[in-house]
Amino acid sequence: MVFEIPEGLAPEAYPMAWLVGSWRGAGILEYEDVEAAAYLHEMTVGNDDGGPYLALSSRTWLASEGPGAVDREERGDVAYSRLTKDRLWSSLTGYVRAAPGVDRREGATILEAVTANPSGHCMTWGGVIKGPQVQMTADAIASTPTAAAFEGARIMAGLVASDLFVAYDIAAFGHELRSYMAGRLTRVGRE
Repeated sequence: MVFEIPEGLAPEAYPMAWLVGSWRGAGILEYEDVEAAAYLHEMTVGNDDGGPYLALSSRTWLASEGPGAVDREERGDVAYSRLTKDRLWSSLTGYVRAAPGVDRREGATILEAVTANPSGHCMTWGGVIKGPQVQMTADAIASTPTAAAFEGARIMAGLVASDLFVAYDIAAFGHELRSYMAGRLTRVGRE
């Protein structure tokens, strides 16, 4: 497959161009005091107004099937099509941009992001993108008065065999940073 930079994308967003599109897949979530579960994931990354950033939207649903129904070796879209959405588990919206005025280091571009979710957390993020790999860490977390305790987060994602592998680690409920969700997404509409 030949990759093309999406039309209308600002040059500042070119290092992130490979993320643009709609993605869906499945994975497994588990954490301290959270029973392992299969989930379905839909994510959209794009920029309709041509600004020097990307907008993102992400939603995950628990699957009616158990965690054993997710085969980590199969494509994200195949797992997604076999699972049944149960209840919405989480969602978030946000923006990510290449840090303005910051030089690239060793082929990597420094990223900044901001996200919000309906569970009462807003986060700013810092990280890098290098080729088809992203790593970001939450550097500030604001919470509403009734939001659950949430102390840290890290996202690692990379393109492997045309699928996006995403790992989301959190430090929450008094526990140290550890794996929370890991899944595989396939770009919708592309082979």
